[in-house]
Amino acid sequence: MRYFSISSILPALCMCFCCSQKPAQLNTTTGTNGLPYDLQNPSLTILFDNDDLKEISGIGPTAVAGQYLAIADERGEFFFVDAANGGAITLRVLFREKGDFEGAEMVENTLWALKSDGKLFAVSDWNNNPPTVAEYPTPIEKKDDAEGLGYDAGRQALLIACKGDPDSAYLRPVFAFNLKTKLLDANPIYTIDPKEVNTLVPYNETEKHDFFSPSGVAVHPLTGDVFVVSAALKRLVVLEKNSGKIRYANRLDKTLLPQPEGIAFDKQGNLYISSEGKKGAGILMKFNYL
Repeated sequence: MRYFSISSILPALCMCFCCSQKPAQLNTTTGTNGLPYDLQNPSLTILFDNDDLKEISGIGPTAVAGQYLAIADERGEFFFVDAANGGAITLRVLFREKGDFEGAEMVENTLWALKSDGKLFAVSDWNNNPPTVAEYPTPIEKKDDAEGLGYDAGRQALLIACKGDPDSAYLRPVFAFNLKTKLLDANPIYTIDPKEVNTLVPYNETEKHDFFSPSGVAVHPLTGDVFVVSAALKRLVVLEKNSGKIRYANRLDKTLLPQPEGIAFDKQGNLYISSEGKKGAGILMKFNYL
């Protein structure tokens, strides 16, 4: 497999982006641009009283309704979280003592974790101690800062969104890791232009002039559209599943979600966003599908 850095493909990405759709301005009254979620009014808020989830960095659905898979920075440990029971941790699966882990997904009976250097970990037999762990390197480099992991059932692939440098405006790629071949596609399947996001949702007076930098990614179970959240700027962007064009771009309320890092859905299309606690507890919020 040929290894490369994100910077090596930027010229090609810039050429591809010329077909992007014409931006649409944010509706400042609703703050949603028609997004079918009320991002100001979560239907459920969970504050994790467990310090291990203060820096929750990724979430994903499991096979059990109301139960979510979570992972936190600095340790390779999965947490099964019961959102229907106040966020109670029903199971913990330790597979690595140390590491900057950013994403968690369950595909069939395998638990997948993403490390910030782009390496993937597949954990099976996770009811055993120790579980079975397989590692899959990818061409993504540590400086690319892989932060978002989501399962795309239609592609039979894991989506990996790269955060990059929040101070720089280059295109942000989303790659696909083929679960059949266990290889990363050489070219990104989506790219997000931070400048377009800023056109759609301009800076307000209190915001630092960062650029959109993905921290979480998930595929909507009913529409197939790709939802990408950014802790930098507190933004949510929705990509049309086929064209990759931005369908919606929205501001997240930093008083509700001070550092949004994870994103997931249930089968009904309800949206879940997790946030690091900053000075308080880790947070998980549910937004009903309208």
